[in-house]
Amino acid sequence: MGKNGFVLPVIGALAAAIIGGGLWAAIAVWTDYELGLIAWVIGGMAGYAVSYLSGGLATQAHRAIAVIASLIGIVLGKYFLFSYVINDGMSGMFNSELITLFRENFSEFFQGMDIVFVVLAIVTAWQIPGRLNARREQEQSVTPQ
Repeated sequence: MGKNGFVLPVIGALAAAIIGGGLWAAIAVWTDYELGLIAWVIGGMAGYAVSYLSGGLATQAHRAIAVIASLIGIVLGKYFLFSYVINDGMSGMFNSELITLFRENFSEFFQGMDIVFVVLAIVTAWQIPGRLNARREQEQSVTPQ
């Protein structure tokens, strides 16, 4: 991978976000309670994935990838939960009518504390790669070569 490769960080961030969104929906189904805190975790997962897969050399573009991936994961988590509740199960999850219904009512799924946790996820996804870069640079400057 090149010094600032993008393919692996994009794939990793998307995988982390999709897994996080799926886990968020699963936890909400099992507990009958949607924990907004998990949206924040999705941001952290995407940030760590980008940082790790960029070899600790994350640029601002990598950080933007982490933010976008975390937003995708959060929206997918909301959609997975919505489709589970509407269908009373997983069958027909990707039905075009269900997708249209979700899109038409999108703003209803993000209110109050949801917005707070989405903002926390965005900030976390942006900051983690930068902080890990700084830590890596500090460790390299301390280590004699």
